Amino acid sequence: MAQADRTTDALPSRSGTAYRGESNLCSLVYRSRAKITLSDYELYELVQAAQRRNAAESITGLMLYDEGRFYQWLEGPAENVAGLMRSISADHRHTDIEILSDKPATQRQFGDWKMRLATRGIRSMHSINNVVIPTVTTLSDIHRYPERTPGLLADMSTATTAAHSPGLANLPLKGPAGSILKDILVTVVLPELLVRHAGESRKTPWPIDHRARALADLLIGSDTEAATDLLRTLQDSEGAIRHLYENLIEPAARRLGDLWGADLCSELDVTLGLSQLHRAVRLLNEEMLQPTIPKGMFLPAVLIVPEPGEAHMLNSVLDSDALGSIGWDPLTEFPATDEALQDLIAGTWFDALDLSLSPAFRRENWLPRVTHTIALARHASRNPALVVVVGGRIFAEDTTAGSRVGADNISTTALSTAHVIQEELNKKKNG
Repeated sequence: MAQADRTTDALPSRSGTAYRGESNLCSLVYRSRAKITLSDYELYELVQAAQRRNAAESITGLMLYDEGRFYQWLEGPAENVAGLMRSISADHRHTDIEILSDKPATQRQFGDWKMRLATRGIRSMHSINNVVIPTVTTLSDIHRYPERTPGLLADMSTATTAAHSPGLANLPLKGPAGSILKDILVTVVLPELLVRHAGESRKTPWPIDHRARALADLLIGSDTEAATDLLRTLQDSEGAIRHLYENLIEPAARRLGDLWGADLCSELDVTLGLSQLHRAVRLLNEEMLQPTIPKGMFLPAVLIVPEPGEAHMLNSVLDSDALGSIGWDPLTEFPATDEALQDLIAGTWFDALDLSLSPAFRRENWLPRVTHTIALARHASRNPALVVVVGGRIFAEDTTAGSRVGADNISTTALSTAHVIQEELNKKKNG
């Protein structure tokens, strides 16, 4: 360990203006082994959490992740670094923690880097400027000679970030959105296509978690066409994207709400992202042929509306498309008030009312409001046996919320809406 300390004694510093004049600084370098392999998005979330925590503790540094190993440089007030190291030591995601250097410092090596990531290739990050790409030689030396890690990490303090790395200008997909799209195409889409080509069942579940995260990242990114491009790429051979509703589009909408909850985006970003999804779904489904229904077949008359005042209309759009895809002809409206909804219900016979809240936010405090809306709608309806089905994130995550607002049932995903409505109609008909 003495050799590791000597390695950094005479290193040139990258002093950051935000921390000049500090006293009682120290730097600490450690390595550890990850207990499980981290995906790009788990790594991204880890770095984001570290940046928020480090900003509060005046800690800066660099984290290198490669082949299941963490190598991290931490610098800042000695008591803060010590406290952070205690927290790191208790983290269940890694083990075999080994301190490689722990010493006082006269100034910061990494300036204002709250925490940057060093890793191979381009990682799917919101800001690609958060990523430093080490050379193959550096990675090899760190694995072979861990005692050299402090010096090798320090050398990266002046490294070119991924956004300006040589050769990246030749990539067909550029920028953060492009790197996410490229990552998904290589790691998900191509393997899925190979599985299909091999003749395996189309019912095989898609690996959706990281794809939903990637789509949410694209939706709050600066490239407004990237999300549509990704969805278009993931369409099946017939051009349909409805098989992505439950496994990708709806989870991505909830993911937007989670990003807002973690202060990684604004409420406006969520609204714009949902609007992008709305637009993409409509655009891609307009390219499809609609089914023809035999004459004389009974089709329920369904009114689809978001809760009056609800700005997030994606659930209504998905439900409308899902019902239309099987030949139903629902009426989709966007009443601004309960009175406007009452006028719709009173003016036309409807077998069912499909009422939805935000797919991104839970809206728990809106439940009394929904209860009032449903009561008014039933009172105004020309159909005394009106079926009311509700949807939205709160109803998908709390299956008791539907009965509490006076609905007949809940629709947890757009593709289940027709079945739920028909089931409730049959109950009332036979009851």
